[in-house]
Amino acid sequence: MTLLADYDRHGRVWDLDPASGLLSSAPGGSCHGFVHLPGNGEHAAAALYGAGAGAEHAAGTLWLQFGARRWDCATVSVEQAALPDGTRRFTVTGSGPGSRTGSGGGPEFELPYSAPDTGPLDPAYDWLDAIADDFFLWAADRLSAVESRRTLLHHFLTGFAAP
Repeated sequence: MTLLADYDRHGRVWDLDPASGLLSSAPGGSCHGFVHLPGNGEHAAAALYGAGAGAEHAAGTLWLQFGARRWDCATVSVEQAALPDGTRRFTVTGSGPGSRTGSGGGPEFELPYSAPDTGPLDPAYDWLDAIADDFFLWAADRLSAVESRRTLLHHFLTGFAAP
């Protein structure tokens, strides 16, 4: 089991069973990543977390998970795009030896979803607000560079209190 901070509801902690993708409420503790609960158009929880060293990965692994499906972030690339109709699309594409499609293959996972509601017009709403409102945009931003993934993995392996 892996303790994760709720990305959208500050102070809430969940216990994730990585094998099944099932969540249960947890009283708190040291979190090792974030989880986003299903919203409009989504059917499973999404999580980005670090798992400790083991036989398979000596230095620990940064995982991206959607429901029971999960990917080692070192072997995939992710993108988030805003589409002309106002929806968004989160895409996971394999690029390493552990991926199903290998390099040059098509997407392994695509999630179309509604853009988060920003509420009334706020002229101060900027990129940081957009990332805070959209787990998938945040994940794509954090996973865009090797150094960013390395920093995030270190932070997640160390653990942190739920914000």
